[in-house]
Amino acid sequence: MHQSGFPDAGMCDSHRQGWGSTLSRLTDLVDPRGTVASVTVLGNPRSTYVRTVRMGLAKKGLKYTLQPSAPHTPDILAVHPYGRVPAFRDGDVALFESSAILRYVEEAFPGPTLLPQNLRDRAICEQWVSAINAYVDGVAVRRYVLQYAFPKGPGGTPDRAVIDAAVKELPGQLAILEAAYTRPFLAGQNPTLADFFLAPIVGYLEMFAGSKAMLPGYPKLMRAHAGMKERASWKETAPQ
Repeated sequence: MHQSGFPDAGMCDSHRQGWGSTLSRLTDLVDPRGTVASVTVLGNPRSTYVRTVRMGLAKKGLKYTLQPSAPHTPDILAVHPYGRVPAFRDGDVALFESSAILRYVEEAFPGPTLLPQNLRDRAICEQWVSAINAYVDGVAVRRYVLQYAFPKGPGGTPDRAVIDAAVKELPGQLAILEAAYTRPFLAGQNPTLADFFLAPIVGYLEMFAGSKAMLPGYPKLMRAHAGMKERASWKETAPQ
């Protein structure tokens, strides 16, 4: 397909994106595989960030190919210059970073929205996406969950010094989140990107004795998490 006569490069790029989105929808109609033919998520399904992207795709009702890939492998490095997961492809569009991927998905495909409908709540959603990535993930995942999953202590055991330090910080992080629930979810009455980033982390905290014992002390957080666990997007993306 060829279209010409654009007044400038910016207008050309805008039309390229528009046609890409339109043709992706056409693919969904005429190719028996649907969007599986063009949309691929690359990464380890146990990763919280991979699950976040998959939950967003599930809410949008999009079919896709999940390509299990470890960090720093050639498939990942072909998309993500830092070698982290997830990576994402939609035809000739290649993206990394979960927030960027889901913002593309939000605009490129029809289906239920991943963002709040008003400006204030969209800003709050962005606030919590940033905070979860900057503060919560480091304590709850990097210095707690992953210390058990990939132990680096003496003799291949979990590093208790790192874990114990994270355990001391967890109540403060959980208290901040608890205070955020003035409504059913972090940015309004319905789940948004912010909830998709947080839910996989809380799901892992439920699996380890030290953090699991803390969680009942944060009833609003746990009420919201229970609501997330009832949704198809959570059930369909559970890692094995």
